[in-house]
Amino acid sequence: MTIDDTTLMKYMQGLCSEKEIDEISRWLEQSEENRKAFRDAHFIYESILMSTDPEKLRMPARSRTRKTRRWRYLVATVSAAAAISAAVLITGHYSRKNISERLLTIEVPAGKMMTLTLSDGTSIDLNSGAKLVYPPVFYGKERKVGLDGEAMFHVNHDLEHPFTVETFAANVKVLGTEFNVHAEKECNIFSTSLVSGIVQVSSTSNVEDSYILSPDQTVKLVNGSFVVEDRLDSQTLYWTEGLINISGITFDALMERLENAFDVHIVIHRHDIPEINCTSGEIRISDGIDNALRVLQHVAEFDYEKDLSSGTIHIR
Repeated sequence: MTIDDTTLMKYMQGLCSEKEIDEISRWLEQSEENRKAFRDAHFIYESILMSTDPEKLRMPARSRTRKTRRWRYLVATVSAAAAISAAVLITGHYSRKNISERLLTIEVPAGKMMTLTLSDGTSIDLNSGAKLVYPPVFYGKERKVGLDGEAMFHVNHDLEHPFTVETFAANVKVLGTEFNVHAEKECNIFSTSLVSGIVQVSSTSNVEDSYILSPDQTVKLVNGSFVVEDRLDSQTLYWTEGLINISGITFDALMERLENAFDVHIVIHRHDIPEINCTSGEIRISDGIDNALRVLQHVAEFDYEKDLSSGTIHIR
């Protein structure tokens, strides 16, 4: 049994007959390949619904019938990975290749975090302020995304389709693994920490400058050169849990983390930067900026004032 794209799109609109719905249900039970094709189709359809003027689609409105309720149930059961919307306008004559070339962009607001699931099932935790550029569906031999900011990647293993994260400083290529990338062009910050698997980090300015990382290793950009460390970045396993690690980080770097996490502006009015005197500890972001600063005052000598009119925090 085969189901073509036209029938799938008709199904997505809730326009199939009971017989056609039964055929699609049996088709879905036949193989994982069929279920993947369904997920791809639904991902595209959700993109249309969430980002395009319905008048331009020339699609009739769905009626609230038993068929529609059944359609909603099947979609929820089969296509959990299709929950992220995308800005794409698609008509019947577009191919998968055409769709993959319509790159999408997601920017996480300051003070927020989000999780995105790509069409291949790869899950990405995006930190506050992160910007990700990605295709609605992957096409060809490689899976590529672009990143500015910080993200934790949980990449689905696919030996024939390597996954690459492109940044301003280096490209991170993997086959299937878990790793953290922090890349901010404006601040000239780049680091990649490998939690599991294997990744290759290659400089964008020098093709011969390349590094293979093993688990619990980090490569950083330091004064224009890459440095490999045999440890994870101190923040890698914390921020995805809503925590900020306060050990192994300088005071001014920590203030930058707080600015990003709490969407505040912090000004340090000191010539000497306070030292953080602790071997371990973390701040829970959900407890708020005032609690974070009070906790820090136990391990670093500083005072602070908060300008209520502007929200700016002054460190003295």
